[in-house]
Amino acid sequence: MNVLNPIMRIRDQFHDAMAAHGVHSSDGARQQAEETFDLVKIPRRFFDAYPHQLSGGMRQRAVIALAIVLRPKLLFLDEPTTALDVVVQRSILQTLDDLRHELGFGVVFITHDLSLLVEIADRIAIMYAGALVEEAPGRELHEKPCHPYTTALMSCFPPLGGPRQRLEGISGQPPDLRSLPKGCSFAPRCPKVIAGTCETVDPPTVWRDGDHRVLCHLYGEKAADVG
Repeated sequence: MNVLNPIMRIRDQFHDAMAAHGVHSSDGARQQAEETFDLVKIPRRFFDAYPHQLSGGMRQRAVIALAIVLRPKLLFLDEPTTALDVVVQRSILQTLDDLRHELGFGVVFITHDLSLLVEIADRIAIMYAGALVEEAPGRELHEKPCHPYTTALMSCFPPLGGPRQRLEGISGQPPDLRSLPKGCSFAPRCPKVIAGTCETVDPPTVWRDGDHRVLCHLYGEKAADVG
């Protein structure tokens, strides 16, 4: 509802967006938009509806259709499943994955929910305090997280099976981005901090297993000295 204009029909919002990018034929724009509605599995009768007449999941699909109607090569998705229940989330993600393979566009998926990324992402990059602290193929990062922050994030969502266990949060608060501390920004909250090093020296970038990158003193020369 923050993207779709509540007082305009869906069709008019598509026409405005397409006209801004050079598609001025109303008939051609409608046909192209309706075909995109088919791709995201929304019945064409809703093309003339107002946003409030669509469910939350349908509005999300309509916004995805609006984003891909001009067939971009790269799509940025910032928390596209926020405030949707898990069943609708799954459906939206499956639709996005199908569209990605059918239309051949790339996707940059921005989210705090690692449990979603593990299933759909080819590669995952973890950021903390404005810095990329770990990057690896999705499955590898899930099975072998290296950075303590990544490990902490992975432990913040419960497993679907197995014995019941207590979840642990991440202690402390994120740093003020206007005045970052010396050394590693995660050091004040890190359970594996190397005293005298992490708080004063910028962490090195270390490559592990070829394409797994981590920004952490635990894997640099200082770690060997401490050990």
